[in-house]
Amino acid sequence: MDIADFFDEQYRSEPRYWWRDKVRYAPDPDAYPESLLTQMTLRVRAGEPPGRMLDIGAGEGSDSIRMALLGYSVDAVEISKVGADKIRAFAEDAGVTVNVQATDIVTYEPDGQFDLVVCNGVLHYIDDKELAVDRMQRATRAGGINVISLWSTHTSVPACHRIVPVYCDNEDGIVTQMYKDWPKEFIYFDRNKPENSHSGMPAHSHSHIKVIARKP
Repeated sequence: MDIADFFDEQYRSEPRYWWRDKVRYAPDPDAYPESLLTQMTLRVRAGEPPGRMLDIGAGEGSDSIRMALLGYSVDAVEISKVGADKIRAFAEDAGVTVNVQATDIVTYEPDGQFDLVVCNGVLHYIDDKELAVDRMQRATRAGGINVISLWSTHTSVPACHRIVPVYCDNEDGIVTQMYKDWPKEFIYFDRNKPENSHSGMPAHSHSHIKVIARKP
């Protein structure tokens, strides 16, 4: 199945596919005890003025909307047209503006420089990770932050996810090597974590590479 069709189907399946809890846009890092990447992003950016954010593979827009509420000018890129429509609707409900583009990040060219680039749960669907990461890094201002999460090879891809192509990375693979010269605010190999962030699939687990790095 095509990845865009897959996520169109998932996002149509229920009103909220991701972030079903009511607390999804809170500015307080302590509000996210089960989302290490979210709370660490908020902690790292605390005290820094809001700027431009690029959310690559934005899903239903929770990261985008959360940062827009903190004053960021947000560009969100999502391959699923259903997901992109939900971002626009949820942003309007939250009283913020998010510039949403329904396009493939493989061909997407960022517009200018950003203070914060988030790529959460996308790179394991991309074979050419070097191209995608290089594009994000070039779109980041000096001193800006990249927030990355993708599946690692530590856990095999479960059967329920093999209906679309998946390209996990080694923990010491392309992604971590491309950030080796960037000072790390946070790096974590999350191994065999049970998946509970969405429904409609059998019980399974993933391992993740999670990196927050600052451009020199």
